[in-house]
Amino acid sequence: MPSGEGSRPPSGVLMVLASAITFGTIPILGKFAYSTGMTPLQTLTFRFLIAAAGLLVVCVATRPGPNGVSTARAVRVLLVGLVFYAGAAGSFFGALTSLPASLASLIAYLYPTLVAMAGWAALGDRFSRRVAAALVVSFGGLALLVGGVDLRGGLPLVLAFASPVLYAGYILVSERLTRGISPVLSSALIHTGAAISFSFALLAFGPRELPPSVEAWALVAAIALLPSMLGISLLLAGIVRIGATRAAILSTFEPVVTIVLATSLLGDRLSPVQVVGAGMVLVAVILTQWRRPEPVPPLQP
Repeated sequence: MPSGEGSRPPSGVLMVLASAITFGTIPILGKFAYSTGMTPLQTLTFRFLIAAAGLLVVCVATRPGPNGVSTARAVRVLLVGLVFYAGAAGSFFGALTSLPASLASLIAYLYPTLVAMAGWAALGDRFSRRVAAALVVSFGGLALLVGGVDLRGGLPLVLAFASPVLYAGYILVSERLTRGISPVLSSALIHTGAAISFSFALLAFGPRELPPSVEAWALVAAIALLPSMLGISLLLAGIVRIGATRAAILSTFEPVVTIVLATSLLGDRLSPVQVVGAGMVLVAVILTQWRRPEPVPPLQP
């Protein structure tokens, strides 16, 4: 294949798929971190402290533009991370304490459908037949997924569903707020806000301890470096080459990665009915994204 424009789509596709792989490791690494004695608050606090520090160093090194971002606007972006992004990540990692990683990841992928619903209800977006079909397919798939869960563990399931709700809120709030700001800078600010939120929570509720072992430090660092830094960099580079819409569709590979890793490393098993439900959730995501002009896909929890 000749170089130039013709070579860009394949490289962009590989970058986005590699990004989805890094994001798909989050639930697995979280489970392994818990096995070392780390709590969700500890894991998230040190993850975001490391990631925020790394992204701020990248910002200083690259000096991303535009340079005219006001202090007030930067503070608002930071608050989005402090409230919505931290809330979504906290809910997701809380759900991971009891729910299988594969199930928590699939429930989290309700967020594209919720964004489409909110866009229609609150922002006046056109409610197309495709979006209507996506809603039906998505909620039907989730019903099949949840049907196989022991509902006596009610709080983790509530947290699992809270995560995509908060994440959808994050997308809707940040879409316009971060417009015109370098993605690297907005990512650094959002991670910094989340780091502040979890640091205060850890100081208030504990345990006020560092990760207990080298293994725990390695896992927290991996969560910070793989999805929060490497994954975002690959995603942004891929978007430049293939566009945000195609990138959003390809990103549905993420829960597939989680399911494969959870099955092979954690022993997770989905029933045949839940497999059908998982497929329906992924189809719904593609329906909501297909040929729809989207902003840059946001950060994963």
